[in-house]
Amino acid sequence: MLTNVRETKMEEKNTNVADLPEFDAGSGVDLTEYEGQKAKIEGTRVLEVESSYDESGNWQEGLKRKVQVIKVFTEPITTITDKEGKEIEVRASELFNLRLKDGEWGISKSDKSKIQKFLKRQKVSSITEVIGTSVVLRAYDNKQGNTYLGFITK
Repeated sequence: MLTNVRETKMEEKNTNVADLPEFDAGSGVDLTEYEGQKAKIEGTRVLEVESSYDESGNWQEGLKRKVQVIKVFTEPITTITDKEGKEIEVRASELFNLRLKDGEWGISKSDKSKIQKFLKRQKVSSITEVIGTSVVLRAYDNKQGNTYLGFITK
């Protein structure tokens, strides 16, 4: 027997499900209009993030290990106004995994790595040379209905 369950009486309505209104998901900003446009890379930054993947690249439920990544970001694409009226610059960005070897984080030289495919696409040989190059924007939606801007990397 269940305890602490309260039954609430609701007024029954004779509503046809076909007549129910549809609502947009979330209150996120739709940035899909920027899909396919070009933007210039403004900078790079090394970040530490949590990963659920082990050192071999396998997903491990509950694993939270700290890893380093390179964030590559564009110049501002647009600005939006938040709930408090503050303007926020919107940029496209992508994260590229760094590799840990002998206690030091570095850039993988493997042709199969996301970062090497990106460097090849940008026709440069090092990550510092991507600044000022152009990328094609992509819009990604999350489950909450928010759109994020990234760019084509391969």
